[in-house]
Amino acid sequence: MLDVAPPELRRRGAGARRAAELAGLDGVPSAAGELTRRGVAQAKDLVAMGVPAAQLAGLPAAGGWLVDPGRARTLAAAIAAAVAAHADPLAPGLPVEAARRAADLPDARLVETVLRHAPSGLVLRDGRVTRAAGPALPAPVRTAMAALRTELARDPFAAPDAARLGTLGLGRRELAALVRAGELMRVADGVVLLPGADRRAVAVLAGVAAPFTVSAAREALRTSRRVAVPLLELLARTGAQHAPRTAATAS
Repeated sequence: MLDVAPPELRRRGAGARRAAELAGLDGVPSAAGELTRRGVAQAKDLVAMGVPAAQLAGLPAAGGWLVDPGRARTLAAAIAAAVAAHADPLAPGLPVEAARRAADLPDARLVETVLRHAPSGLVLRDGRVTRAAGPALPAPVRTAMAALRTELARDPFAAPDAARLGTLGLGRRELAALVRAGELMRVADGVVLLPGADRRAVAVLAGVAAPFTVSAAREALRTSRRVAVPLLELLARTGAQHAPRTAATAS
């Protein structure tokens, strides 16, 4: 068997260990044996060594790379440690490239493969690795959200302005964390409402004679133009099942 991708012999004694490893081979290549020794390998290299292609089916893979199922647990643990070290309740998780480096993987696409095939409690979302349940929000953010929820329950389309958000201590990072947690719905930059406000707006606007103006929509929703315009645009983007039948953009 020809090893088309021999391992680098970097540490003291690596040559002797490699010699002993080769002496124990029977000359019949197998996917299980090669992946156990290497941890991660390219499928084309294993086939070039004589591994039957049929043995590669069903193995953890991404981007032409294969991962030993047993090694996936070790790699997932390394990623989990990096995520824990990076912990920030307002951050969306560890960037996938940082996770790749933490596990010493040759391709970032393998990060999701490793997480799927090993118990880690982690998921890859939007290019970042985070805990499946999501981080707990800091107490000040939860307190601010409780106040905001009370206000929006009373007046559901009165999105707080920058001054009110500043008083509550909710900046961009805090708002982004609340949106990720499902506590708020982002209508536009700096415009947030409670989840489900879009469906509620459709119900309200269904009682307005069409076609209607932005001013008519604003009055029906009891809100400002700052909120009404992006909200109508959001309804239009979400499709016919949510959008009003017609809506003029003129005030």
